[in-house]
Amino acid sequence: YLQIVSDETKRLSRLVRSMLDISQLQSEGGIPEEKKIHFDLEECCGQVLITFEKKIEDKQLNVEVDMPEHPVYTFANEDYITQVIYNLTDNAVKFAAPGSCIIVRLYKDEGKAYVSIKDYGETIPPEDLPFIFDRFHKSDRSRSLDKDGVGLGLYLVKSIINSHDEDIAVKSEDGMTEFVFTLPLAE
Repeated sequence: YLQIVSDETKRLSRLVRSMLDISQLQSEGGIPEEKKIHFDLEECCGQVLITFEKKIEDKQLNVEVDMPEHPVYTFANEDYITQVIYNLTDNAVKFAAPGSCIIVRLYKDEGKAYVSIKDYGETIPPEDLPFIFDRFHKSDRSRSLDKDGVGLGLYLVKSIINSHDEDIAVKSEDGMTEFVFTLPLAE
């Protein structure tokens, strides 16, 4: 019973924290310039991956990392972008089939930095894709077997990326799901 109470307390704490983050983003109408810094996206992605090392090993997942040889700098809110990468990586690890692969890719194109996080496992049903970033949306199918989530993670991700005046997209088909978001490049 204590474990159940502890798990529910943690779940509610995550819910409140997510709701506070969303509320702050909405009230500010975007990320103020003074809350943005220059930082290396490659380093940020690497640090997030390290936090998932145990979960990745437990599921016997292979991780492929495709990053440029040189740092990729952006001008953004580092804490929020770390949260985006964390949420997307967490989903990729949760929904990847055991023994499959996760691919984290960082690349530059037309003055933007692109971060792609891809997993191989159950896909998101096509009828759910238009709603995947909606608040409290959870698919009723296999990808929502995550009982800890409340359907705010992807809504928060989209809110953060949109608050940076950038975009995020999802593609899910043939056993592969990929999320790709953009950020401005900074030299």
